[in-house]
Amino acid sequence: MKPDIIIESHYHEKDSEPCPALYIDLTRPTETDPFQTDLLAYLDTGAPWIAVPIEHKAKGGLHPFDFRDILIGNQLREKEPIYLVKVLIDGYVSQPAEMIFWDYNRDYAIIGRNLMRHWHTTLKGPEQILEISEP
Repeated sequence: MKPDIIIESHYHEKDSEPCPALYIDLTRPTETDPFQTDLLAYLDTGAPWIAVPIEHKAKGGLHPFDFRDILIGNQLREKEPIYLVKVLIDGYVSQPAEMIFWDYNRDYAIIGRNLMRHWHTTLKGPEQILEISEP
């Protein structure tokens, strides 16, 4: 039996190329009301965590739960703060997931493997549609 599709999204342009993306809301792990809504987030299978532009940091009022050395691009960052958030997408609410704030000049977030591992993701390239279903 084929799983029910919980999210269907059309690709968005990124650097003049179509790319699988979603609009997400972010909430603190123990709350239900989002502190950030309608944030464009691209799927990146190479990214280990969710990454959100640093300008959203003040909105969240989040406190780090851990500090780790991480590699962003070719740059090693030592003792980078790691936060926990829940991601809301079209009524679907994730388990708390690890997130970093990044200071690149971007107006979008990245959804990494830590969140994608809870989904079945289908990329329909010719139609430029992303489908997500629960396992």
